[in-house]
Amino acid sequence: MKIIKFVLIALLFSASSFAQRVLTLDEAVSIALKESYGIKSAEYSLISSQKNLEAAKLGLRTSIDMEFDVPRYSRTLASQFNPSTGTEQFFEIGYTTFESRLMFTQPIVYTNGTFSLVGSMWRRDQFSAQQDIPIDYYSNISLRLRQPLFTFNTQSANLTRAEVNMQKSQRNYTRSEKEMIYNVTAAFFQLYQAKKNVEIVKEEVNQVQTSYNTAQNKFKAGLVAEVEALQLEIDLAESKNKLLNAERTFEELKDNFKLLIGLDLSEQFDVAALLEYSPVTINLDEAVEHALNKRTELLNTAADINLNSLTVDEVDSRGNISALITANYGINKNDNVFREVFRDFSEDRSVALTLQVPVLDWGRNSREVESAEANLNLTRLNYINQKQQIEKEIIAVVNKIESAKARVEVLSKSVELAKKSYEISLARFEAGTITSFDLSQMQLRLTNAKTNSLNALIDYKLALADLSRKTMHDYGS
Repeated sequence: MKIIKFVLIALLFSASSFAQRVLTLDEAVSIALKESYGIKSAEYSLISSQKNLEAAKLGLRTSIDMEFDVPRYSRTLASQFNPSTGTEQFFEIGYTTFESRLMFTQPIVYTNGTFSLVGSMWRRDQFSAQQDIPIDYYSNISLRLRQPLFTFNTQSANLTRAEVNMQKSQRNYTRSEKEMIYNVTAAFFQLYQAKKNVEIVKEEVNQVQTSYNTAQNKFKAGLVAEVEALQLEIDLAESKNKLLNAERTFEELKDNFKLLIGLDLSEQFDVAALLEYSPVTINLDEAVEHALNKRTELLNTAADINLNSLTVDEVDSRGNISALITANYGINKNDNVFREVFRDFSEDRSVALTLQVPVLDWGRNSREVESAEANLNLTRLNYINQKQQIEKEIIAVVNKIESAKARVEVLSKSVELAKKSYEISLARFEAGTITSFDLSQMQLRLTNAKTNSLNALIDYKLALADLSRKTMHDYGS
């Protein structure tokens, strides 16, 4: 009794040691959407665009900057008038300045201008060969406006570009998810197909083994010729070789599948699927409409048209008359006593309107505008071509679905017929009314019927998954 318990415990331990994970399609897709290289790469690209948009928006807020010159030193020869000689002479002069500057800058996105509050203070120690110069101090605070006129609003355009690029990245991420789901689905069914092929070939080996054993017994009894027994022995060897190849292919596909969904190569797993034929009715016009409304590359190309239009306007504005208003109002004070620079301020006012009129650039700007317009027209042409290509793709995949559907319906019946034919042929072989070659042919037909039926069903499932990917609409699988 103790020996039996020990054996049972050992068997349980062995079973648990060799237990492996069984993955369904949904589980494999879930793992891939978290762990795969492709989805992580798309996620980092999305994060980059998100941060760029955040940076563009934060750039429209008030920024505060501080600068320090600690110190700023200069020493040089300069020509100065010497009143004692009445001539210009060179003297060694210089200064050492310690200065701090505090700047508040607020972009004005609606007008493309900037408004600033600037404060500065310095201490200056000057020296000259002619005379002793006392240390002096300076303080200044001013409000400054810089406002371009009659020109392109670069601030608004940069914000628009960041928002459009963010939308493109979001669509690209969604597309990457769809692509990953399809790739995992295709690889999963390919792996499952290889697994079922192993099972089909194993069944073939068992059938040929049974026929071989029957032929050997009949040969020993003198009921069949030796050549028939030898033929079945050859068929058995070929079936076993086919099984070894099928098992090797299955293991190779498992390793590829691990890399695709992000599993460690050392992890053991199996796949399980419930393949059922559920015919889906596809409306071609609706499928094309879904694709044209949702396909990432088409929406991104439309976004590129808007971006290129902005670029045309920006380049064109460089050749137009533009103006710049700069205005400043502030108070400042200079004194040899530090505390005196904070009282009895002087006013500092200035305003300027600067006009820039392009006179001659030898046609450079017009060529740049033509180049930008050519890029815009190319993008529009790509948009039209993409629409045509997408419509062509949808028609092709719908035709593929209908073809696979017809194959499934026909081949599913052929499996039952081939199975019945094989059973009848096996009974006839045992009765001695047909040869081993006839039995081998029926067995081969049964294997081919099973394989073809499985392939047709998987082709149908993959075609549906491909349609879901290319229309961005769920048609099931």
